Amino acid sequence: MILNFKGQDFELLKQKGIALEEILRQISMFKNGIEPIKLVEPATPANGGVKVLKDREIEYYIQIFEEFRSNRVIYKFTPASGAATRMFKKLYQFLESDDMEPQDEELKDFFANLHKLAFYHDLENACKKLYGHNIKKLLKLKEYKKIVTALLDEQGLGYGQKPKALIKFHKYKDRSRTSMEEHLVEAFSYAVGRDNALELHFTVSPEHKSEFEAHARELLNVYDEKNEKINFSFSVQKPSTDTIAVDMNNMPFRKEDGNLLFRPGGHGALIYNLNDIDSDLIFVKNIDNVAPDRMKLDTEMYFKALAGYLITLKNKIDAYNEILETGVEQEDLDDIYEFIENVLMIKPKKKLKKFEDKIEFARKILNRPLRVAGMVKNLGQEGGGPFLVEYDEFISPQIVEKSQIDLTNPHYKELLKKSTHFNPTFMVLSVKDYKGNKFNLLDFVDEKASFITIKNYHGHDIKALERPGLWNGAMAFWNTVFVQVPLTVFNPVKTVFDLLKPNHQNEI
Repeated sequence: MILNFKGQDFELLKQKGIALEEILRQISMFKNGIEPIKLVEPATPANGGVKVLKDREIEYYIQIFEEFRSNRVIYKFTPASGAATRMFKKLYQFLESDDMEPQDEELKDFFANLHKLAFYHDLENACKKLYGHNIKKLLKLKEYKKIVTALLDEQGLGYGQKPKALIKFHKYKDRSRTSMEEHLVEAFSYAVGRDNALELHFTVSPEHKSEFEAHARELLNVYDEKNEKINFSFSVQKPSTDTIAVDMNNMPFRKEDGNLLFRPGGHGALIYNLNDIDSDLIFVKNIDNVAPDRMKLDTEMYFKALAGYLITLKNKIDAYNEILETGVEQEDLDDIYEFIENVLMIKPKKKLKKFEDKIEFARKILNRPLRVAGMVKNLGQEGGGPFLVEYDEFISPQIVEKSQIDLTNPHYKELLKKSTHFNPTFMVLSVKDYKGNKFNLLDFVDEKASFITIKNYHGHDIKALERPGLWNGAMAFWNTVFVQVPLTVFNPVKTVFDLLKPNHQNEI
């Protein structure tokens, strides 16, 4: 295959910080395809793949965490890059339709209950400014599309172009809070660490960074009487994580100006952002998963319990690593393997007979980043779930997306049906080794877990490559333990209509 790269191509690669070898690797993936993931079985409470905490264990692990946090650096990491455009998809469709009044039940309910939404007052002011009428008058005149325009258009609130983090989600007596503010408020409970510092990190789009920074300054003014020292930090997806696009013959696709076409590497590219954080403990939750104050208790309690459980596991792993370094007896090795196989749920594919081989395998497995991932019972949600997955050397727990599974395989389809739990992205991470050195998280990515999708660019079909998903392939070679958490910790806002559901409404 002759690729015919030009001087301008090498200059573009240099600007982005991408090595030519990486481009050749990506093109090879397009050409050869990506092997589907090998499922063994779903991780469930029945097979020990999902741990269910008893009440006394929750209390114990919370106590462990409270004793740990006072002299440790703790971060809360929140992916918040995405715009809210998809949140208002149905409203955009209504605007573009010939209908002058809502026909859809969700739309009818939306207009009937506008007054319950946290941004109602702001929308009222936008309508007055644009049309000289309040919302009540516009509804009476059946000017539904004017209300939607005031909400989405830049001349009004501009919500169609804003990131979800900056949209007002919940209404309170004194103020309405954005999802970013709700993440701050809940973090006071569990993410305050050494020197009473609260470290909040958000991944953002470059075009929205200044808005995030302005909102952070506003929030610092609102919460300046708190005893905690609040530190906001922001990062953008690195240009070096962009991936090359190819045509349907797997040749690099060129734009009208002759330059190569690159696309963002997807959610998994954020492993680079996460890798830049040096912290003893990291809490992770998505930007759209927040609840009002009256429903925060379970989130706060289970995050602390998961953190305490992670600390307990980490202490045991560190002790085992010390033993493996200083000298191992057979009894020690038996204990280590019982932990690896029954707690970490990692099983070597071939029986290791030699003492030295067992030690080498144990060192490899135990010297990896660690995460405790909360899992909710699956009530039919779309998204990833916990599975036991086969790799070259071992079987281990993984979060698997449906798109990673070969659904033409009847056995895999059956395993998917038997899956009992769902990934709400509710996890606690440890990214340091037993000597206190930070792992290079890029060493633990399964590049084979990338995704190839078909996209359209200006009328041309192209192939695009997405990097391994952040919770999937990007963390494939971490040690992962699944713990059941209640559904009350999962309150996602995928559409604006979700904000009218009871779990996002406050009685005021």
